[in-house]
Amino acid sequence: MLDVRDLNVFRGSTHVLKDVSFRVEEGELAALIGANGAGKSTTLLTLSGLLPPRSGTAVFTNDGEPLDLTRASSEKIVRAGLIQCPEGRQIFQSLSVSENLAMGAYTRRDRAGIKQSLEEVYELFPILAERANLHAGSLSGGEQMMLAIGRALLAQPRMLLLDEPSLGLAPLVVEKIFDVIARLKSTGVTIFLIEQNAAMALDIADVAYVMETGRIVLSGTGSELANNDRVRQSYLGVAA
Repeated sequence: MLDVRDLNVFRGSTHVLKDVSFRVEEGELAALIGANGAGKSTTLLTLSGLLPPRSGTAVFTNDGEPLDLTRASSEKIVRAGLIQCPEGRQIFQSLSVSENLAMGAYTRRDRAGIKQSLEEVYELFPILAERANLHAGSLSGGEQMMLAIGRALLAQPRMLLLDEPSLGLAPLVVEKIFDVIARLKSTGVTIFLIEQNAAMALDIADVAYVMETGRIVLSGTGSELANNDRVRQSYLGVAA
């Protein structure tokens, strides 16, 4: 579904992504872990059409239709079903919860389908239904994260890009968010997860990649990397 090969991305004069290659198959949950500043978020911004690569390819295939993400506009990428839930949530603080969710469906015209999607989001996150008429800025950090994921789901993603969903959240809220991510995966949504909480990410990942200073340095199944000595020492806090 997503095939990235030899991607090189610069931000100004800084070479951020260096010959990055990876694959995400349909129905998989793939995780990209790494330290702060490793280039994880730059990877997602490039896939979403917000940063142009210097070289390399990134092809997203939906229903047999390939789309070159390095040449497509962000709007075309969204319409193809590649939807990002950004780091920091980026909700519309002054709009209500229901208005934020409606923004996720702005490319859709199927009113019955939108209504069904909204009901599914409210089933996943009942607190959003309770807070539907409140300003999004009044929500807690965890509730805002739920809103950001819900907004992305209203766009009917074929692949969901999640950028640091656990960032700044309390441990109990993080568990709730990851339970929802696992539930989404079980419904067939393909997920590419960027996460600093390596233990949580590797626990639910089918396949995982480790990024260091802009390069993919390790790859394998989630369980393989969770048991890799280098990963255990560097990312899971296990002493040598």
